[in-house]
This record gives sequence, structure tokens and C-alpha cells, in this order.
Amino acid sequence: MSNPDAPNPDAAAVLRAVAAAVRDIDVSETEAWDDLDALSSNTHVDAVEVFADEIKLRADGFEGLVNVHCTLNYGNDKDGLTLSETFPGRFEGTLSPEGPIIRRLTVDTSGFYA
Repeated sequence: MSNPDAPNPDAAAVLRAVAAAVRDIDVSETEAWDDLDALSSNTHVDAVEVFADEIKLRADGFEGLVNVHCTLNYGNDKDGLTLSETFPGRFEGTLSPEGPIIRRLTVDTSGFYA
């Protein structure tokens, strides 16, 4: 007899695949980049943090929250200032036979200006 409360192994694999796709995304090719790039003369995305257990699967795809870890550089290498910042964000996408497709990644940089 199966346990109805046991996690679905297929869903767990999908969640892991979505999380990997989000971590591997090139942020500079998303709408989040405009907000991040405006923060410094040389913004570098260090990592996109996502947790598979926080991803919500929907009939038409998936969505979830991320933390985008960045290094913000001001000035030149010799006289510049470097800051490390983390910005909350959201992503959404669809599932295809080839795997997850991230359709949208946004970040909230309003806290940087507060």
C-alpha cells in the first residue's frame, strides 16, 4: 500500500531540474539585468540562489523565489569600491519535453536605494 503523504519522486525530479535551470540562467539575458546593471559601473552576478522545495508547480509551469548575489564595482581596480549585495527576486517558466524553460526572472533592487 502506498503512502499518500510520501513525496512524489517524479515531482521531486522536476523541482530539482527547475532549480538547476534557474541557477544556470544567464541573468544578463533577463529583465532583471536592467535593474542590476543600473546599480554600479560594473555589476557582476555571483550566484542565483533557489531552493527546490520552495518552487511551486502549476498546471501551466512553475514559479518561485530567488536570491541574486552580486558584486557591485565602482571606479577602477586601483581606486574603486566593491560591494557585495543580495537582491530578492522571482522567476517563472514552463516545462517542455527538453526540460524547464525560464520565461521570466525579476529582482527587487528598491532596498538598495532605501
